[in-house]
Amino acid sequence: MFSIIGALTQAEIAFYDQESHEYNEFLVEENVELVSCTGNISIREGKHFVHAHVVLAGPDGETRGVHLLRGKIFAAELFLVELLGKPMIREHDSSTGLYLWSNR
Repeated sequence: MFSIIGALTQAEIAFYDQESHEYNEFLVEENVELVSCTGNISIREGKHFVHAHVVLAGPDGETRGVHLLRGKIFAAELFLVELLGKPMIREHDSSTGLYLWSNR
């Protein structure tokens, strides 16, 4: 699990359309505050997978909360906690179209 605050110079973000089961991706090409970022790292298709949601604030103070795909960090503070035990594995869920944690 992790939590991050800081600032980005660019961000690739996405919103998941629950009806089409597709991500609508956007590029933010301005300096933004990383007001909040929370997420986890698990295993998807045998590789590490980062799942992060963010709240970004622009220079006007307006915020947007979205899924973070990538970001160019200006400055950031990271709090990371390792969860011990069985690794969390993501598997495709046909009803949502997402890769969710498996119960196995």
